[in-house]
Amino acid sequence: METNKLSPSLSNTDLLPVKPEERTWKAFNFASIWMGCIHNIPTYATVGGLIAIGMSPWQVLAVILVASLILYAALSLNGHAGAKYAIPFPVFIRSSYGVLGANVPALLRGFVAIMWFGIQAFAGSTALNILLLNVWDGWGTLGGDWNLLGLHLPGLLSFLLFWGLNVLVLHHGMESIKKFEVWAGPLVYVVFGGMVWWAIDIAGGLGPIYAQASKFQSFGDLFWVFVASVTGIIGIWATLILNIPDFTRFAKSQKEQIKGQFWGLPGTFILFAFASITVTSGSQVAFGTPIWDVVEILKYFNHPFIIAVSVITLCMASVSVNVAANIVSPAYDLANLFPKWITFKRGGYIAAILSLLTVPWKMMEQSTSIFAFLGTIGGALGPVAGVMFADYFIIRKRTLEVDELYKLNGKYTYYKGYNYRAFVATAIGAFVSLIGQFVPSLKYLYDISWFVGVLFAFVTYIALMRLHPPAAIAINESKESLIEKTV
Repeated sequence: METNKLSPSLSNTDLLPVKPEERTWKAFNFASIWMGCIHNIPTYATVGGLIAIGMSPWQVLAVILVASLILYAALSLNGHAGAKYAIPFPVFIRSSYGVLGANVPALLRGFVAIMWFGIQAFAGSTALNILLLNVWDGWGTLGGDWNLLGLHLPGLLSFLLFWGLNVLVLHHGMESIKKFEVWAGPLVYVVFGGMVWWAIDIAGGLGPIYAQASKFQSFGDLFWVFVASVTGIIGIWATLILNIPDFTRFAKSQKEQIKGQFWGLPGTFILFAFASITVTSGSQVAFGTPIWDVVEILKYFNHPFIIAVSVITLCMASVSVNVAANIVSPAYDLANLFPKWITFKRGGYIAAILSLLTVPWKMMEQSTSIFAFLGTIGGALGPVAGVMFADYFIIRKRTLEVDELYKLNGKYTYYKGYNYRAFVATAIGAFVSLIGQFVPSLKYLYDISWFVGVLFAFVTYIALMRLHPPAAIAINESKESLIEKTV
């Protein structure tokens, strides 16, 4: 690649393809990324919540298996371009949305990540606060009645300390993230392994746990709940499906990212789900009600050392998922917006600072509404995946002209840097997938919003690109047709 011919407003060191000698990530690194992302408090609560709504343990395992296989397929497919061309997500989508239009879905993805970064950091800090309360008698009264927007000094200090741990990992770049995930993800098995042992003990063995019946007895009763549950699990990771090229660009080979993501999904997801289901169902057998809050479970151990080790491990798990899922993406997205001034690290620092301004503890006061809001935005990102799949695999046939992705007046400029076809397809996909949230009779569409959004955007984009192809594609197709006639 001749970098002197690239537009400085579209490129910097972090946005250019990764050098071959820096592409060192192997299968285990990708598996450990997913260990770090999946093995955390919110995922545990999500899996446990399926038990709480009345599903049997076996039905929940089936939900996780189906969802993880679909996730694996989507991640491997969307990660293909990253591994092949070593480019990050915001550069990759320039081929479909245009070299300037790519900023719109990238920033939307970054906005969701920044909001979630704040929420995850606050959630992790509450566990850290519990640890400090156990080891420091005066911690709870520190600062007296002083508070900042409703958060007292101990909570604020815990939050800032936990937030700082995330920034510290970011400070050392993508290589340090790789190393951190290698040990942070597997470490969680120590805590959840202990919880599984405890659950089996109080329930009298695995038999009573997995013999629990479902309240959904017929196929008709179960089917839609099952599909909606699969969609919900996928929706949690729908954003990471988009920016998986940010990680696969460091892959040693295509094979490494495909194998690694299989070990991570469905490999570790099924194992983690087994632990979550066993603990939640075990508590239901023992106490008559499922306890799906992992922090509540810890209260039953009554041993300061065990609680301390468990809290520290859960904090590390929270840092792990936060850095991988909620910092890497906005770091690249902001660098893509102002490449001359913002590098990957600077983008990460800006994202981290912006997460403080979201005042996450106030958002958590109305957690139902904020999660619904972020879920709606996340649902709108499903169609972006549909456009990406359609453009790369159908329109481009897995072939990109990488140099053109960094030129203001190149193949992917379209009209003034924007490809209207991608935006129309995204809007239609988002409209159809989200309309059920506002029209009760169409709620079934919202229940499977990710699938609906991806499908409608996928079909619409292909149709628009065929009916009104951009000049570059039209010229190429004319050349191919002429060659075929000549032959």
